[in-house]
Amino acid sequence: MNFKNRRLRHTAAALTGIVATTVMLCVGVLPASAASTPVTEITIGSSLTQVCQLQPAPDGSLWFVESQTRRLGRLDLKTGVIQKFDLPPVTVTPVLPAGIQLPGAVPIGPCDATIPGDGNLWFTDQYNNAVGYISLTPPYAMKEIALPTPDSVPMSLATGANGDIYVTQTGSNQIAEVNVSTHAVTEYNVPTPLSGIIGGIAGQDGAQWFDELTAGKLLRFDYATKQMTEYPIPTPGALPFIIRSYSGQIWFTESGADAIGHYDPTTGTFTSVTLPTPASVPIGLTQGVDGNLYTDESVGNKFAEIDPATSTVVGEYAIPTAASVPIEIKTGPDGAIWSPEFAAGKIARLWLPQFGTDPGVPQDGGSVTGATTYAQDSQRLLGLGP
Repeated sequence: MNFKNRRLRHTAAALTGIVATTVMLCVGVLPASAASTPVTEITIGSSLTQVCQLQPAPDGSLWFVESQTRRLGRLDLKTGVIQKFDLPPVTVTPVLPAGIQLPGAVPIGPCDATIPGDGNLWFTDQYNNAVGYISLTPPYAMKEIALPTPDSVPMSLATGANGDIYVTQTGSNQIAEVNVSTHAVTEYNVPTPLSGIIGGIAGQDGAQWFDELTAGKLLRFDYATKQMTEYPIPTPGALPFIIRSYSGQIWFTESGADAIGHYDPTTGTFTSVTLPTPASVPIGLTQGVDGNLYTDESVGNKFAEIDPATSTVVGEYAIPTAASVPIEIKTGPDGAIWSPEFAAGKIARLWLPQFGTDPGVPQDGGSVTGATTYAQDSQRLLGLGP
């Protein structure tokens, strides 16, 4: 994977400790009635920030991951205050095996997170071959746990229905099972070599489901038996990436086919919903409060809305900033659809009438300023500033 400013990334790794900085959200109140487009944007940094993951927290805040600047962030939707937390210094340089290519702008670097219910947010850190966690409340203590297999490149993680965390070790073609209480790690080999194992979601069938990006398969990991079962995806060049489970059905993005895939575990059948925009490269997938599915078109620079009952696309919504690369879409604690804009240092917010009454951002009605600038990000990566 090619990274711009890779040298700056390594220089930034020399920073030590966990540094928390507080900045203010560069946006005022955004009620639906005042918005000229259903998609609004919030600046949280610059293009160097590479924001690539969002995770709603139980307290109504929205956490995010900055891949390039190696930070976690917390956005308080009520006040508009953003806090940022530095990850530990870099110790290794991860490299994916030849033949495994991530789609679009998906980075090798901290870019996934989950909240399992233990009071922490867990994240992957490929540059330390580790998973880590940070407490969701002050003092926001952070710790990382090394994975047993060297150079495993932990790309994704998700909470299982059993409360454990499941990590895709894309480099070593394994799945790591992490006990959130004991921090014990157990690794399991994926049957297909160089499968490009990625993603992950708890199913309603006593199993964790994953994508095999390179192999073009779905994988089912049974919690009780630890048995893995693979299901080949019939779509040519699908490149499955994000996987979700809703109402017992499995949905996933087909980033290489500009489509959303569907697998019915009961009938064992696959179907696919093609997006209207060619070369859209969908990455993330989420279910809205209205029951429809939403995906981010990372190259198409839009959100797409899909009716799961009819398997049809019922709407597309352009993101104001051109070539912003939206990825890892999520439904926020406020009921809105949110997505990081990886190439723009922003997060996009979609609000539609069927969601109800828009609470706005920030919800207290205030207006704040002072987002991180490009120069500040550059100085930080050079080790010259906060």
